[in-house]
Amino acid sequence: MKQFLHLPMLLAFCLFHLGCGRPTPSSDSIVLGVIPKSSGGEFWEDVNVGAQQAADDLGISIRWEGTVTETAIAEQNQIIENMITMGVQGIALAPLNARAMRRQVETAVNAGIPVIVFDSSIEGDSHSAYVATDNKQGGRLAAEHLASLLEEGKTRVMAMRFIQGAGSTEERVAGFAEAAEKMGLTVLADPYSDTGTIEGCKTAAANTMEGFIQDGRLELDGIFACNLYATLGVSSALMDLQNSGIDISGLRFVGFDTSTALTRALEEGRIDALIAQNPERMGYLAVETLLKVVRGEAVDPVIDTGVSVITRASLSAE
Repeated sequence: MKQFLHLPMLLAFCLFHLGCGRPTPSSDSIVLGVIPKSSGGEFWEDVNVGAQQAADDLGISIRWEGTVTETAIAEQNQIIENMITMGVQGIALAPLNARAMRRQVETAVNAGIPVIVFDSSIEGDSHSAYVATDNKQGGRLAAEHLASLLEEGKTRVMAMRFIQGAGSTEERVAGFAEAAEKMGLTVLADPYSDTGTIEGCKTAAANTMEGFIQDGRLELDGIFACNLYATLGVSSALMDLQNSGIDISGLRFVGFDTSTALTRALEEGRIDALIAQNPERMGYLAVETLLKVVRGEAVDPVIDTGVSVITRASLSAE
């Protein structure tokens, strides 16, 4: 009987020294899932560079996996499920759709896997933080700069959207429309692309602009395109119009995002300005913030990764 009397003390000793419940993993055993909107394109490649740099600096591992296109909502949901099954310690998600990803995020959090979202917002409050460009501010900057380029009396503009439900681009167009109205501009059209591709954006832009061609001239004063694909699509559509003999002189064009092709178009005068994000910083902060959440540290609910206007003049000054 004596040995049984000491059993509770023995158990207490073991729990004190070994810990009870799930132990906090050491840095070298932490694996975080990072899910971009797609696995290709310069923007997401730059985000990946930042995310990988953060993982290296912080001594952890990340599992980077994205869809082929930015319209594959079901596929992104499956990737989230796979991450949960793999048992990653946390997930950083760039949601393809603000509403469609909500349930999967809630499922992950209920399974004990914290989630932060980056680049685009999401419905609900299950996620621990939002790391992104201030997209509405980016749209406002675009409208203000476009208005500054237009001659007095020139107010007819178009906004090229991306795909419905994408939080980041919807916020950009909302910010653009809000500031455009204050600047006295009239947004005559704001079409969506049918597909999340450059070609889809080009087709939607071309079809819309066709309705504004009169007597061989494009009767628009300005265009804003809300992301990389939309900007590339509009740029290509404008080149086709010009090559076909349509007069587009006087048109001012402000795009969103940066890439090698867009920088070249800016240098050549085919684009007047670009609203630039900081994708590497976004990727770095997404991983850094998620790791803090996994470790139980306090984080800001919204983390702004920065936005600025790039012009030919600012490029030449670098």
